Amino acid sequence: MMGWRRRAGLALLLALLAGGASAGELPAASVPDQPCARDDGPSALRTGLAYRNGDGIGRDAAAAVACLERAAAQSVPQAMFILSHMVEEGEGSARDPAAARRWLQRAADLDYPEALQEQAMLEADPRRAAELLREAAHALRHRAQEHAGPAQGR
Repeated sequence: MMGWRRRAGLALLLALLAGGASAGELPAASVPDQPCARDDGPSALRTGLAYRNGDGIGRDAAAAVACLERAAAQSVPQAMFILSHMVEEGEGSARDPAAARRWLQRAADLDYPEALQEQAMLEADPRRAAELLREAAHALRHRAQEHAGPAQGR
């Protein structure tokens, strides 16, 4: 499946070759109505990060939120974690601390170590905070083993 950025690039190239557009204008048919609307979760995450950071495309916080929400809807915990921060700060959307807490909780429910660690830092009960840190450490060990491969770290 071809992503919207690739389709947009191909449409621009064809228009330039056909003499239908100058190098400074993008054909209207190639501009997506909703960025990453057809992307799978990991692709939507990468596109959302690109929009947030201006990596290869212009910075667009609202487009970043849309892409990250798409990724989060497909159970990508990193997207949920980043969304929690963006929504907390009102970056690309209205500031919504309650929604930020929900995104953080959803990421933690999927054992995303950074979300578990952040929850531990916010926890008032020291015993519960320690439990969350143990869960984060456990999840990080699993991540390290996944990245080490079958010959290492097991």
